[in-house]
Amino acid sequence: MRLRLFTLRSAFTVGAFVALAASSVGASTFGVNAHVPLDPVADEIVEAGIGWVRVDFVWKHIEPERDVYQWQRYDRLIDRLEARGLRIYAGFGSTPAWATTGSEYSGVPDDPAEWQEFCYLAASRYRGRVDAWGIWNEPNIDRFWEGTRAQYIEIMLLPGSDAIRAADPGALVCAPDLAHLSSGHWDDWLYEVIRKADHAIDVVTHHNYPSFGTANEVIYELDTKFNLPFTSPSIRRLLKETGWWGRPFWLTETGLQSERYGEDAQAEFFEDLLTDWFGPHPRARWMDRIFFYHMNDGKPPSTHSYGIIGYLPDLDRKSTFYAYQHFISDAVIDDAEIITHAFPAFVDSNTVMEIPVTVRNTGTTTWTAATGHFLDIATVVRGWELVANPFPDGIEVAPDEKVEIWVRLRTAPDPLGPPASTVTVDARMADGEGDRFGDPLRARMVHTDFTPPVVHIHPRPVTVRAGNRTFFAVDVESPSPVRYRWRRNSVWLSDGEGIVGSNTRWLRISGIDSSSDGHYDCVITNDAGSIVTQPARLTLGIASPRRPSDRTTPPAVAVTRTR
Repeated sequence: MRLRLFTLRSAFTVGAFVALAASSVGASTFGVNAHVPLDPVADEIVEAGIGWVRVDFVWKHIEPERDVYQWQRYDRLIDRLEARGLRIYAGFGSTPAWATTGSEYSGVPDDPAEWQEFCYLAASRYRGRVDAWGIWNEPNIDRFWEGTRAQYIEIMLLPGSDAIRAADPGALVCAPDLAHLSSGHWDDWLYEVIRKADHAIDVVTHHNYPSFGTANEVIYELDTKFNLPFTSPSIRRLLKETGWWGRPFWLTETGLQSERYGEDAQAEFFEDLLTDWFGPHPRARWMDRIFFYHMNDGKPPSTHSYGIIGYLPDLDRKSTFYAYQHFISDAVIDDAEIITHAFPAFVDSNTVMEIPVTVRNTGTTTWTAATGHFLDIATVVRGWELVANPFPDGIEVAPDEKVEIWVRLRTAPDPLGPPASTVTVDARMADGEGDRFGDPLRARMVHTDFTPPVVHIHPRPVTVRAGNRTFFAVDVESPSPVRYRWRRNSVWLSDGEGIVGSNTRWLRISGIDSSSDGHYDCVITNDAGSIVTQPARLTLGIASPRRPSDRTTPPAVAVTRTR
């Protein structure tokens, strides 16, 4: 039975493995909202023992004009949080005026490709450093999104998810961060988002604030609400009805204003909610993470008093800070981060193989055979055997240690019919009672008996002067006819306006300007399915000579997703 344990200090060579999320030693399950925290606020987050921070990535600030980017503030932010070992959930929002004929901030982008490119550039720039990306904030409220549910799904969620996964396959895609308001029809929104776009989401995220200042209100709405006619369901019931149950759910906003209810009541709200969800005898442990709103108060004349500390520069700690800190320090929590996996891009029928998956224990418990912890694997394909090796007697996986778990895969004849079918593997750690926890692994394989294409030459990076022209090329071996389709920053290209050959192995670009700068790759498809070449950067500047072709470039392995 193959199962290998190693500590974070052990050397680990990724090799052919697919790396997933960014790691941070000692990060806890618990989170907080902090917008764009400065150094003193970030220090207080660490002092509280908080492991996750939800920050704002404001599109209109980063790209104030089309193709003009100002990343400096966010470069400093990511450096600041990463240096403190914090895990980062970055939420996109706020439409620039130039990108919409609607309202600035909440308007629907006129060109979805502009939004998709922005998502790609952000996820690519901070690849391996931002753990999770949120696609918009409270789109069921007009203040944040003036479009329809269908527009949110088709224009924002699906293109945004495609861009993030192309730029950083290891980052989690989170949505829809709805406000739990009947006036915002949150239940209709969440039902439609999950039913139409569950393949594009790794974590369902939600916001809920109490109307009268008690934790029981939040628990009731999310977990225990009765099924009554003409009322919205509980979140638990809706997740079960949509088939999401057992997959990750995060409460990414909840809180209480100390100016309205008092600091003692605010602290009591934190304690009661945390005990209910994460205490020794939790009623509702199916929520994986919680992000309280907010870390610090707004400076007067702001009336914002959701903070667990005061406003800058003093940042006086409230009793809520100590209540949260104390709970975190004493909490007994199962949590996990799947770091690497080696599921193949293509698999044929009647195959038997063992696949390693590396998991880090990010909780406070120790995993052993006696505790019953295991890697829970699921797929919808009939006839397949997909089982992870159990923990053998004697092995212990302590907090901050990693373990390599081998998964046995045995495929049956393709049940979905020719030419190929996409199979999704869903994996999470689970405790002795079978309750799943931690970050998810969603691997996609193409099940086919055809031979996939092999890329011998990938596109090469190039630097070109403005006004000049250049080209990208690929060389592919395939036993069946091949189709080519080029992308720039995850957005499909078409011939015209300086682009020729978008559907051939040679992509020619002329009249190069600032809009040409970016990452180019090619999606190559044959009867087996699709692969994506390694991306190549076109940089606007002084031209450099091309390197000779190199036929030893490693093969592409990314699989395109199908709907």
